[in-house]
Amino acid sequence: MGTATQHVSSARNGLRAAGTLLIAALWLFVGAASAEDYPADSQIEWNSFDPELFDRAEDQNQPLFFYFHGQWCTWCIDFQNESLENPMVVDILNEEYVPVLIDLDRRADLFTRYGGRGLPFVVITTPDDDVISRFTGHIRADGLYRILERQQRVVSVTGREETPAEEPITTVDGFLEMLDQVYVADADRLSGSALFGTLSKRPQPWTYRFLLDQEKWAGRMPGLLDQVAEDLHDPVDGGFFFFYDFDQRDPDRALETSKRLDQNAAFLWLFAHAWEETGDERYREIAEDVIRWLRDAMWDEDQRRFGNSQYADNAYYRLDPDERRATDPPRVDRTTYAHTSGQAIAALAASARIFDDDELLEWADTALRGVDAYLGIPAGFLHAVTEEGQPKLEGYLPAQIWPEIARLELRRAARALERNPTDTAAGEPDPQARLDRLQPFFDEDLNAHAERLDGELEPWTEVPTQAALAWWLHYLPAEAVAASHVDPAAVEAQLQIHPGADPDDIALGFAALQRGMPGED
Repeated sequence: MGTATQHVSSARNGLRAAGTLLIAALWLFVGAASAEDYPADSQIEWNSFDPELFDRAEDQNQPLFFYFHGQWCTWCIDFQNESLENPMVVDILNEEYVPVLIDLDRRADLFTRYGGRGLPFVVITTPDDDVISRFTGHIRADGLYRILERQQRVVSVTGREETPAEEPITTVDGFLEMLDQVYVADADRLSGSALFGTLSKRPQPWTYRFLLDQEKWAGRMPGLLDQVAEDLHDPVDGGFFFFYDFDQRDPDRALETSKRLDQNAAFLWLFAHAWEETGDERYREIAEDVIRWLRDAMWDEDQRRFGNSQYADNAYYRLDPDERRATDPPRVDRTTYAHTSGQAIAALAASARIFDDDELLEWADTALRGVDAYLGIPAGFLHAVTEEGQPKLEGYLPAQIWPEIARLELRRAARALERNPTDTAAGEPDPQARLDRLQPFFDEDLNAHAERLDGELEPWTEVPTQAALAWWLHYLPAEAVAASHVDPAAVEAQLQIHPGADPDDIALGFAALQRGMPGED
């Protein structure tokens, strides 16, 4: 439907070249970042992350205090105003700690490395990087001060902590059994308890998409889809809010009103696929509402790129629809990330195929060309480019995977709409060469692709990234994968969900296994 869119070594050398071009091109369009953003006016002597801070902490015989936050996050703002900036907390942090402020989106690698599940997230470590405490959520100032004063061991993250006796789930059948256990029919949610643990209250759009293809769940899915839409869908501005705590009695605190590009991409793909499977027009309307939000709020028509998140603003969303339309909407973080943009483009391309929509195809094509232009380097992709045009972080594995998934979805959509894929950003297929750009990430000791290329951090893996890699492989012909350095069996071995983790971390990986990995194009 046309109504949906009307707008449509060598790595380091590539980074320097790309950075010069990007800054020159983008500075014409953008201004400085808003002074409203934290840590403006903070009394804490914050440091940006640098591995040399561990040496400084050792010299000073002080622990490090890592605070992960998001500018879009309501709970972070509350924690900052009510706890972090409390004078007694400020004093002890400045005098007895090395405080380090980390933006979740820009350093998602560090967030996952330290086991982050939600925001605000605090990690306290020794100078040797041994974790003393880590906790998620808004702790009152007096409680935070006691933790800091005593260097108290506190381990509390969203989700349940794993104990040594608990085994991960490694098979599709085991995953389905766990989901069956946590399904709560009366509430139409995946929120119950299982032998595996109690699920978090975060939405699970990738898991719902996986379940849409399971025959046993056909009778359950309408209720699950209706409930998540009731909880999080914004019919006025479009899109899905970030989180709803159905146990929270205070309505102002129950709904986290930020909106994120990656989560909305997953919801778009989910509801487009739900319409494809059922023909229920409600699902198409919700999908088109997400597309409207992507166009109106997140898409920069002049620069041909997506922003990453829209800030929370409870007061704005309490307005009635007419008042909202007459009021400026919440701010948008205009940083462009390769992996979240890739997810949005893949969802747009899938929607173009499902809805037989040429304008959506054109938009997905334009957006992928933008990712290639702004973030592409000879070795692959940068993690991000800021609103001001500054390139951020090379060597981040998710940034290499999701643009290629988007490329394959664009190819599928072009064929479905009887377009020549080579006339789009999908280009000529060369899956072996694109897979082999991941070779520098492969770590022999892990027998897997590491999350980061960084000689100063010990290599590690992340399940959501391994699941995305499996999803990429499932598109490809077996001979192309066999000719590359990637071993599907090694990727499959990484597909494990541990107690306390979200099903969405692994859902794409198990979907790839169920469909066949590697599959046939």
